[in-house]
Amino acid sequence: MRDAGGAAIWTALRGVRLPTGTVLRLLSSFVLALLLWGWVTERQDPPVPRIFTNVPLEEPQVEPPLQIVDDLSDVAVRVVVEGPRSLAQDLIDDDLQPRLDLSQVDGAGTFTVPVRVSLPNGVRVDRITPRQLTIQVDATANKSFRLDPVVIPFDDDSRRVGEIVPGVTEVTVSGPQQIVAEVAQVVLPVEIGEQTSDFTATIAPEARTQADELITGVQIQPERVEVLVPVEARGRSVPVLIQTAGAPAQGYEVVDRVAIPDMVVLDGPPELVDEVVSLSTAPIGIEGATEQISRSVGLATLPPGVTVVEPADGNIEVVVQIRPRGATQPLTDQTVTVTDLGPGLTAAVEPATVDVEIFASEDTLAALEAGDVVPQASAAGLGPGRHRVALEVSVPAGVQWLTAEPEAILVTIAAGGTPEATPTAG
Repeated sequence: MRDAGGAAIWTALRGVRLPTGTVLRLLSSFVLALLLWGWVTERQDPPVPRIFTNVPLEEPQVEPPLQIVDDLSDVAVRVVVEGPRSLAQDLIDDDLQPRLDLSQVDGAGTFTVPVRVSLPNGVRVDRITPRQLTIQVDATANKSFRLDPVVIPFDDDSRRVGEIVPGVTEVTVSGPQQIVAEVAQVVLPVEIGEQTSDFTATIAPEARTQADELITGVQIQPERVEVLVPVEARGRSVPVLIQTAGAPAQGYEVVDRVAIPDMVVLDGPPELVDEVVSLSTAPIGIEGATEQISRSVGLATLPPGVTVVEPADGNIEVVVQIRPRGATQPLTDQTVTVTDLGPGLTAAVEPATVDVEIFASEDTLAALEAGDVVPQASAAGLGPGRHRVALEVSVPAGVQWLTAEPEAILVTIAAGGTPEATPTAG
């Protein structure tokens, strides 16, 4: 608009001869008009700053066969711009398009290149951080490698992995020449996990150095390889028998033996393993015992060439349960007694009688009298009201209380007099 106005005035002036003073006044008026127009425009659309942080850098591309060695995927740019509010306020990150100026990159080497951004007319860049980056450029190299399947170690001796068959036996590694030169092998890392039988998987190959360190910054083709992984159970499972030595104290008996685990897995020559029907633990001494015995023991002698693979340490947790020799005796309709009742309180129970089962020697059972076994419900700390209370059974020496049916009863407590619930307990 300014150029068009100036041209029109100049054309008019060329065709008319005016006094010098008049020309100066006209030019002064034109300059004042321009200044006034700029002032009004600035008042209506003032310049404002905008700050953009963490704007991603566009992926730089160089002419093949060159490529950038550095990984710039995480590089972000901070840009401060200034321009008329009508333009600046509408800008978004995508409008800036930060990129590297690679016009000076003409071969392999190290280059320091500026960062550029794209802006609409009327908006200027105030600051860019970083203003430039140092990059390394190298020629692209391609090299073929044999693909070696590698099983990631797993802590389980009960499984064996057979020969792994990948879908391809050779891959191509591409990337900067200096990085490709570091590749010593390409492996296919196979993770067994919880697999217990043959399975197939699709796995990404990995480039490794001579020291078996992972190499990044290269591309491997194909990117993923299908593989067949044979998994088979190792060895044979056989039961464990618990071997004891000696006898419990007089009047006591062994009532149960428990082995944890109760099966072990053996490995070795098939003709030897197949002959093993069971294995015994090392002897566990129970001579004179009057209570339960728990031990961690090894297994008795194994056939030569046969080993235990599960459990790995070959030890078995053994529990030998010992109790007094005797018999169980059910006692029906045993009257429940309320104990620990507060002063001035009375109590009634529902039900009034319960069934109890006890254990004792035959002589002790024969000597029991009425009242020796007493089901009890403690009212300690209980006030008036209805309460569900667990039963305890009082038994004489040499008698073991096993069960009570029911295990809890309803106790009704009242202040003075006799509670409504019946029957009343002593």
